[in-house]
Amino acid sequence: MATPLLDSGVYDAHEVAHLLGQHAELVVRWSVPDGKGRPAVVPPSFDRAFSFVDLVSLSVVGELWRRHVPEIDIRNGVALLTSETGFSRPLAQRQVVDTLATCGVAFLGDLGDGWYDLGKRGQGVFEEVIRIDMKTIDFDDLGVAKKWQPTPTVSLDPRVQAGAPCIVGTRIPTAVVAAMLENDSAELVAEDLDLELTLVLAAAEFEHRLAVGQGLTA
Repeated sequence: MATPLLDSGVYDAHEVAHLLGQHAELVVRWSVPDGKGRPAVVPPSFDRAFSFVDLVSLSVVGELWRRHVPEIDIRNGVALLTSETGFSRPLAQRQVVDTLATCGVAFLGDLGDGWYDLGKRGQGVFEEVIRIDMKTIDFDDLGVAKKWQPTPTVSLDPRVQAGAPCIVGTRIPTAVVAAMLENDSAELVAEDLDLELTLVLAAAEFEHRLAVGQGLTA
């Protein structure tokens, strides 16, 4: 069954790349089979668009990639997690993400009876395990990612503005604030939007981070 658009968040590959500080070509590559029998890491929930849950999943993939985990191991690991857990998007499930880590370039998961190298489908003893940190993401009662608050003043909620980054407690996208600042002073924008000046400046700083490729997790 197709995922309903309402309250799911909608992002194209370029938006995902912009938010995560990745190249759009990588996002597209991770969203399709590799041509060698391995499935997509995170197939888009919609025809050619990604949901908020996809965005969170891709953020975990991006973190693994940043830690130099080989793409084949990421694909194998996500396929194994999908099979073992029954979740179609295991990288957006709290009970799965809380068990993930890396050691060197190995993609690890604690499946309940010790650490497994998910990418190699083998068990082993690992030292200096570094866990995946998802503290800025909130999960619902079923353990599915529901909201992302990358900074104290900015949040992404699929029920608000299709999941675009907004100033916390408002429906005002940070991108709108940044666009207004191209023509007006921060004081005037704050007055026009009925916001505190500090929130306007924080939105501008957040958009600047995205613009220079730092992404949500920076």
